[in-house]
This record gives sequence, structure tokens and C-alpha cells, in this order.
Amino acid sequence: MKELTSYRPVSVSVVIPAFNEQAEIGRCLESLGRQTYQDFEVIVVDNGSTDDTALIAESFEVRVVTEPRRGIASARQAGFEAAQGAIIASTDADTVVPPNWVERIVEAFREGPEAVAVFGPFRYRSDSAPRPFVNRIIPYCSSGLAVGQRVTFRLGLPHFPGSNFAVRREAFFQVGGFRSPMSGRLYSYWEDVQLGLKLNRIGEVRYLPDLVVTASARKLRSFKDNVIAPARKAAVLHVLGRDL
Repeated sequence: MKELTSYRPVSVSVVIPAFNEQAEIGRCLESLGRQTYQDFEVIVVDNGSTDDTALIAESFEVRVVTEPRRGIASARQAGFEAAQGAIIASTDADTVVPPNWVERIVEAFREGPEAVAVFGPFRYRSDSAPRPFVNRIIPYCSSGLAVGQRVTFRLGLPHFPGSNFAVRREAFFQVGGFRSPMSGRLYSYWEDVQLGLKLNRIGEVRYLPDLVVTASARKLRSFKDNVIAPARKAAVLHVLGRDL
């Protein structure tokens, strides 16, 4: 793969939180090594892994930041704070991005100079769910997520997926990153969604339907975990107006 540059001024930083991701992170970093746009750095945040996640990341010559505080919000926050780029992009260790992913992000910010953030949909990778039945319905799950994302965006509620969004550096820090503006604590759930809602209050957020990434469906386990629990979180966030 092409060398991923680091430790020099760059226009884009890509942040990847990772906890025990040795089975997935290599595929993610390989996809970033095939980018058509090269002026970017990759930061992998090792969130206390006990496997070879950090060693694999180092073998790709990317920056590895250690964040001992467990939790996805802690890891993302540490990575964003370490980022050098004027644009900070987010993806996940189990995600594969297309070759033009970074280029499309840069292009979107150039097209919309007033935009503070951009985001796009993700699709589940075939046969990556833990149960055979779920693997059979992966296409429907992906389609449902994409429709839901478009609907919430049109309602003025952009739901960022952690695997596929980017933000202007100054805007991220202006809204306090992945911290609650009320308590100052790091979010416990949906840190990506809550960041998007804050950014939408200070500037333009763009939805890019052609900015598509592919992620593992390993977290699709049950109707309760993947439908009921998110619905409850959405009610707390959007109806009651409480941070998660």
C-alpha cells in the first residue's frame, strides 16, 4: 500500500478509535492507503486494547495515540485533539472507505465554504453479522438506515455515523467536541449524533449521499438491541432534550 504520511502539516486528519480490533483494522487501513487524495494523516486511537491492534496500526506507519480512558467518546475526543488537519474526518476500525473518500470530503468543503461538517451513509458488509438470519436481511437493514438518515436530516436532525463524517477543526472545538455543553462530561452514547446536532446549530451541515462507506454488521444482534434501545435513546435526546 501507499505510505500514509504523518507528523507534518496536513489538510485532513482521519481519526479511527480502536479497542481490540486486530481482526478488522488492517482492512480499514488498507482502504485508506488507496486514497486518490494524499495530503492527509491517519490517527489510530488505541483505547486500551489487549490484542495486537496497536502493532498492526504501527505496521501501516500511521500515528498511534493511546487513550487509557475506556469509551468511544474518550477515544474519538483524544484523536480529534491530536489531529493536525484543518478538516478532521472520522471512521471506524471495522469500516472500509472508497478510494475517493478523502478527496470527496475535501471537495465537499470546497464546494460549500460555509459548511462546518459533512456526512454520508454506510452500508453493512455482506455476511458480516453474527447470526445467519441477520446476514440474510443485511440489504434491508442498510436501506432502512439510509432512509432514516435522509429523513432525520430533512427534519433538521443530522445523525452522523461515527464511521463517515468530517468536520472543520475550529467548529469541532467551538461546540466542545464530544462533550455535553451542559455538564462538560463526555457523552455516554451517540457521541457522533450529538456532535452533529450541536454543529447544525452553528452552521451548515451537508449530507452527501454519494459518500458511502462499508462497515461490519457484527453489532446487529437482536431486535431489542438494534431497534428498541436506539428508539429509546432517540426519545430521550429528541423528545426530552437530554444529553445521552
